[in-house]
Amino acid sequence: MTNERNGMMAVGLSFLTGCLVGGIAGLLYAPQSGTRTRRQIENFAADVREKAGEATEQATEAVQKVIERGRSLVNA
Repeated sequence: MTNERNGMMAVGLSFLTGCLVGGIAGLLYAPQSGTRTRRQIENFAADVREKAGEATEQATEAVQKVIERGRSLVNA
């Protein structure tokens, strides 16, 4: 079960990394002004930070649930 979770986390992290790299590459090669490109990169980075924060919160909640379940099993 742990290996399956690690695999899922690795796939998710790889997907997010690919999205980040692809998004930045697309912005850098787009035919537009540098100011507009930088603004788009800033907005994209803010979105990624927000999504990463949400993912972190979800992971933290999931870990807390597992810990609580483990404690209830040990105390039962």
